[in-house]
Amino acid sequence: MRACLILILIPILVLGYVAASKITVGPRDADYSHIQQAIDNSSQGDIIEVQSGVYRENVYVSKTLTLQGIDTGSGLPVVDAGGSGSVISMTSNDTIVKGFNITGSGGCGCGNAGVKVQSSNNIVQSNIIHKNKYGIYIQSGCENNTFLSNGLLDNEIAVSDSGINNRWNGSAPAAGLQSLLAMISGSRALGNHYSDYDEVSEGCNDTNQDKICDQPRMIGSGPGMDNYPSVSSEN
Repeated sequence: MRACLILILIPILVLGYVAASKITVGPRDADYSHIQQAIDNSSQGDIIEVQSGVYRENVYVSKTLTLQGIDTGSGLPVVDAGGSGSVISMTSNDTIVKGFNITGSGGCGCGNAGVKVQSSNNIVQSNIIHKNKYGIYIQSGCENNTFLSNGLLDNEIAVSDSGINNRWNGSAPAAGLQSLLAMISGSRALGNHYSDYDEVSEGCNDTNQDKICDQPRMIGSGPGMDNYPSVSSEN
């Protein structure tokens, strides 16, 4: 009997030990005031919630984490690299970066970017990525990353993808009444918005007025393709 109890308790203790913690970052009343401080003091699988504010730093996501921007009243949190290096670098697999205003990368053509991806199986979603050398830069060999509902605005080069099998569109999960509608009509497929591909003169026609360009946007020289590029930065 005792042996059975031990066998039952072991997975419970293990699961409790590895349970994700929530860490907050903000200008006041938070665990940390800088994003990198929170990452450096986190554990694998933790959720880091970043409140509205301006964070002047280069962020290195070097652990498997969820990095979530939260609008606490004054807009998406802004991460500004101040013209040096990449703003957010993702060096660990299986991470999520969502809900940030990302700007101010360095101007080097060596890969300075709003989001620099140096790993695989990540999700980059619902960010405004603007005024960087590259909006998103994916290093060679990085694969199976997903980019969804991001606004790529006024970057010198919107995207450079030297990876493998990276996805530039998908379906956003619906909630509430929308989830019931999705069961009937299917989930709405979403891509990203590109400020260099949102007008007729740039090749973006929207003849059925569904706010999605009729033609896909090629990512770099291919073979990557965003099949549902958004006419508006509001997905």
